Amino acid sequence: MPSNLQIVLIVGVLVLFLVLLYLFFRPLFTRSLIQNPIDDSQSMLFEGKLEQGTLGFNDEDESSQEQELIILNLVSMDKSNFDMNQVLNLLKNLNAKYINGFFSHRDINGKEIFRIASGINPGVLESDVKTHILLLALDLNQASDPLKAFEIMLDSAVSISEKLYASICDASRSPLSKQMIEHLRSKAQEVAHLKSHRNFLE
Repeated sequence: MPSNLQIVLIVGVLVLFLVLLYLFFRPLFTRSLIQNPIDDSQSMLFEGKLEQGTLGFNDEDESSQEQELIILNLVSMDKSNFDMNQVLNLLKNLNAKYINGFFSHRDINGKEIFRIASGINPGVLESDVKTHILLLALDLNQASDPLKAFEIMLDSAVSISEKLYASICDASRSPLSKQMIEHLRSKAQEVAHLKSHRNFLE
């Protein structure tokens, strides 16, 4: 029967073996992640802004107004493509209006709050489209109440992600953290204050 010392030595050797295995395979796993990220080459995003002509918010009467965008991405947890029929029905049930290949979520007065599109160019959402990313975009400068608009978009993102088994990510497609949520909320509050100040001066 092995002594206590022998048992300790055996356990120690096993632990050392497992550590060596981890140290050996970790670089290989990390390299694989780096070499096979989510394909951003066809992303609608470029340096945090929507590419020209993809999902522009500028209305005809506000074409000169600079955009202040908040972008959320819903990324399929297993990176498989979404069931587009499920996506389209889900968005329609959220009372989003289908316009030129994307969905527009509006308030009871018909004022647009945010838009939903595919996160892969050209961004259209149709039954034959294959995508594992949905993109939600809010232009704070065009929102009548920027903070409320952000909260509505965030709530919608949570609801959609639960039904599609997707992760909520920020504009760079990193998982959305509580700190980032607070940062975006502060950004919306800042825009709201600026809009209120401009309206007061006018």
